Amino acid sequence: MANGFQGKDGQKVPEMTDEIVAGISARYIELYENITGEKFQKADLSQDLAKRIETNINNYLA
Repeated sequence: MANGFQGKDGQKVPEMTDEIVAGISARYIELYENITGEKFQKADLSQDLAKRIETNINNYLA
């Protein structure tokens, strides 16, 4: 919004710098914590993504 982008037709999406991504992430984490009342736990990014997904699905289905 600060860059004049509102998702309207013909508008160009602004560059997503690391700073912008970090700010958006922080807001979503804050919303998650406020809604659920739980502390957000960031994923271990050193583990293979496909393996993490498989593990999470299996844990959910168990």
